[in-house]
Amino acid sequence: MKYYELSPKQSNFQTLSIQTTYKCQQHCANCYLGSMLNDRSIPDIDPKLFEKAIRELPKRTDIRFIGAEPTMNPNLIDLIKITRKAGHRPSLLTNGLKLRKELYVKELKDAGLRFLGISMNGGLENDVYREFDNGPYANAKSIALNNILKNRLLPHINMIIDPTNIHVIQPLIDYTVKCAIENNIKLHRTKFPIMIRLKSIGQMGYYRKTYTYSLEEMREIVENMGWKIICKNPNLHSKKRSLPYEFETPAGTMMGKITDWSVDDDGVPDAGSTRRGILTDDYKVAPFFEYYKKTQEEKYG
Repeated sequence: MKYYELSPKQSNFQTLSIQTTYKCQQHCANCYLGSMLNDRSIPDIDPKLFEKAIRELPKRTDIRFIGAEPTMNPNLIDLIKITRKAGHRPSLLTNGLKLRKELYVKELKDAGLRFLGISMNGGLENDVYREFDNGPYANAKSIALNNILKNRLLPHINMIIDPTNIHVIQPLIDYTVKCAIENNIKLHRTKFPIMIRLKSIGQMGYYRKTYTYSLEEMREIVENMGWKIICKNPNLHSKKRSLPYEFETPAGTMMGKITDWSVDDDGVPDAGSTRRGILTDDYKVAPFFEYYKKTQEEKYG
């Protein structure tokens, strides 16, 4: 495994993830944090050190607040404001549970958030959420998704898939389209590009020991659903790891993407990525998954 750390001044990553907190209300079956999840010995991000680091970045960067669950950090709103003030683009990856309260969604938007990813592994079915996320979260996440659209935040809807939850994809798309129509949103590939992102199981940290789809297997699944590939040549996109799609709905054009999270011989997904970095716990910059792999091996053996 090739691991390295750089000062923020040397960063060339397009996206820099911020481990906002290691706390989470859920205990998902698939979580690359593994034993790092809810480890009380690891502190939340320090706002002052965070601001210092991102102000040293040499170019405008996508700053992605992640967790565990980033909304469990009480400083998240301020961190988003800091990011905007520093001239970067804030985004958020969330389980969505706190976003079932519309007031909180409004606070995120007022702070400067325009884009987020929400995990919906179970679609609209509690039984599937119990298998994937260890809880009946369908109602809370459905409310959260509607609140996101109602307040004109742009969502990427993230699903980790295996053979047991393929059936929830289309009903979730239908619900998303219904919410868009009810909120007078016209889906468009550039003006309002809602995306549903399907990912295979990455065997890192905690993961379901079911089945990890290959990119070609996921390609067959979505093309059978009527998705149309945008990129004809997989070599042109992320080293054959992901493929973008689009498909028509009653609310307009929805985007889709499939991503293969299978691991290499070192147990690392997306190894060697020069696009995806992370701000480490000592406020250096490192490749994303390699950082977690190294930390897990050193801290937990």
